[in-house]
Amino acid sequence: MPTHKYLVRVAGSAYDRMYSHVEFLARVSVTAAERLYSELESALAFLEYSPKSCPIYTPKISIDAELRYKLFSKRYRCIFEIVDNAVYVYDIQDCRQDIDKNLL
Repeated sequence: MPTHKYLVRVAGSAYDRMYSHVEFLARVSVTAAERLYSELESALAFLEYSPKSCPIYTPKISIDAELRYKLFSKRYRCIFEIVDNAVYVYDIQDCRQDIDKNLL
């Protein structure tokens, strides 16, 4: 495992989107909601050490940043940018939703 550790920061809007998914899922299955949250935590922990191993993400609107993504829980992805020693998570997307609903 690499020894360099990145600081991972999650945008409030990305956190809110993920929270709403977990909250909705908890109404159906608390176990599934806990699993989703745990897999998100694992994905964010992965980004602390290996964000550069994630593929490049091409947003629907061209922006001046090299975005990357990390898939987790089979259908979610974290969209992030690496800046110096930090990873900034800008969006957490449910890949099953219409692309027009995504922030990036």
